[in-house]
Amino acid sequence: MSLYRFISNYILFKFDPEMIHNLMQMILSSKLGSFFASFFASDMNNESNTSLMGIELSSKISLAAGFDKNCSMLNSLDKLGFGYIVGGTITLNPRPGNQKPRIKRYIQQKSMINSLGFPNDGLTKIIDNLKKYKLKTPLILSISGDSVKEITQLYESLRDYCVGFEINISSPNTEKLKFFHNNKNLSLLLSELNKIKTHPFMLKIPRFHDLENSEEKDKLIEFIEISVKYNVDGVVLSNTLPSEDPDLKIGKGGLSGKLLYKDTLNTIKIVNDLFKDKIDLVASGGISNSQDVNYLVSNGAKSAQIWTALIYEGPSLVKKLNKELSCV
Repeated sequence: MSLYRFISNYILFKFDPEMIHNLMQMILSSKLGSFFASFFASDMNNESNTSLMGIELSSKISLAAGFDKNCSMLNSLDKLGFGYIVGGTITLNPRPGNQKPRIKRYIQQKSMINSLGFPNDGLTKIIDNLKKYKLKTPLILSISGDSVKEITQLYESLRDYCVGFEINISSPNTEKLKFFHNNKNLSLLLSELNKIKTHPFMLKIPRFHDLENSEEKDKLIEFIEISVKYNVDGVVLSNTLPSEDPDLKIGKGGLSGKLLYKDTLNTIKIVNDLFKDKIDLVASGGISNSQDVNYLVSNGAKSAQIWTALIYEGPSLVKKLNKELSCV
């Protein structure tokens, strides 16, 4: 058992998960945190022969949105060896998110459920944070809003601070996002983004869990078809899985972690079979080891996003994955 896993199992996991994340955010936002992160640094000269949306990547491993919602930890995260980092999700105005408790760990399954609801400091404060950085790792910003106007305003305001965008229209914890699950509304959003497009963007779509169900599969395919039609550069497959848990204040949230891996792999396979080379695919959900990554890449994924695995395996996971993938 690694030192991190010993500490997490016997100390960290005894406390409220959001409190621990906030504590880690405070540490990693400091100079001490950046110094600490350097001990887990990967060799950033690794050649992964990978590009996403035309962006050359040093690793197939990336950090998913939600870990650094306010882009306050980027100096520390920059050292870990990610191919790219997704900051945010950022909204136009500050949001408190949903009521607490809103995170629960499923330790035995190396998974968790959250009902956060986009808590973040809002555009103005996050731009102040972004101005501080000169990063080596490509930064993609996750943005979301309740209207086309909000999302296009975020795109225009943030494009000087990143290499691309992830458009989150799929969080199961934000009810108003279902507006964009309508084909007409989604088409309007993508059309308006194309009018102002200077940077590539990818769409983070909902998770369709039961792809044996023809209705669910058809809806997944519709999302990809619309994305291809409007020349979206990539799609993230997929967001968290809507699930119920009475321990959360609102009784439901989005499931993430190891329990989702088979579902993620199946989704990648289906979309790649139908849309091979028409749009870049990013795998997200349940990825925790190099074998997971290799299966996903061999089935069409350009990149693999991790988040929950970091909670269970610690910051050395990125270095470990990069080392193992470089030996393949």
